[in-house]
Amino acid sequence: MSFSSKIKEEVLKGFTEKQKECCIVAERFGENLTQCSYKADLDEYSDFFEISNLNECCIKAILKGAFLGGGCIVDPNTDYHFEIVIKNKACADFIFNLLSVLEFTPKVLKRKKSNTYVIYIKESEQISYFLSIIEANSSMLNFEQIRVEKEVKNQVNRTTNCQTANIAKTIKSSVLQVEAIEKIKREGKFDKLSDKLKYTANLRLKYKNESLDYISNITKKSNDKNDYISKSGLKHRLDKIVEYANSL
Repeated sequence: MSFSSKIKEEVLKGFTEKQKECCIVAERFGENLTQCSYKADLDEYSDFFEISNLNECCIKAILKGAFLGGGCIVDPNTDYHFEIVIKNKACADFIFNLLSVLEFTPKVLKRKKSNTYVIYIKESEQISYFLSIIEANSSMLNFEQIRVEKEVKNQVNRTTNCQTANIAKTIKSSVLQVEAIEKIKREGKFDKLSDKLKYTANLRLKYKNESLDYISNITKKSNDKNDYISKSGLKHRLDKIVEYANSL
């Protein structure tokens, strides 16, 4: 059974004999909204088209009916997508306006081949809210669990990708710096460097695969306070070394 079918099954189970008569009619109206080719076919429900006159339970019932008649919510493991397919523009406008009044931000498109109108929502939070409105609470909890798991997974992936990029950047910079120092030595120019640059160059050669932050912390632990170099200080000195090597 699809994710959407499970939601509809839950909504149907939620209907009880204790429902108000107006809500039973409102649910039927919502379902007919998706099935009628002309608004005129719904003249018997004319009172429901005035949104300002609808109470909360009837609004829920209309949306339940519309979802049962032409709605679909894609499995959130695949995508975040909710839609209601309607056969005529006037009814589509009504559902669009009803959702907008409830602070949803729906969009609408026309499918030319089937000559139908599709009202859809892509925002996961709004889809979850819709599930709560139609009282599909178990489905909403399931949707939320999947949504949270996806967000955590995406965050982990973003963090991993960022760390990987930083590592690659560190390695690239280190290789460039080491090559520059070795070139200076091959050219016999190492002794022409200042004491500070020599000290920095030797640190880089000793810790070829480490980040500047790591090297800076090493100098911080030195008994001689003059040995300490900040991360920015290291970068500045190494940039000067690379620039000097490039001039040879």
